[in-house]
Amino acid sequence: MLKPKELEEYKRVIEETLIALGRDDVGVGDVVEKSGGLMAVPLSRGGHAQTVEIPIEGLQKNEQARATMSRAILGLSKAIEKETMETAERLARE
Repeated sequence: MLKPKELEEYKRVIEETLIALGRDDVGVGDVVEKSGGLMAVPLSRGGHAQTVEIPIEGLQKNEQARATMSRAILGLSKAIEKETMETAERLARE
């Protein structure tokens, strides 16, 4: 079981990794330990939010953390892209 201080450290690693990926527009909520070596990580941007489960071991090394977080934000990125395209189409029809 991870201690609160360890969870805060993982949150910091996640935030720094997102910044390194150029995604400082993605917010990170409170990280929660799940069973099986996973963490639940709430991510948000604008009006979009999702909670993803990521493996703790996927955050141990910088390159590994970048790959883990790139996969983690994929769903959020797609939702934002879809909304942007729908808004652009709607504005083009007006």
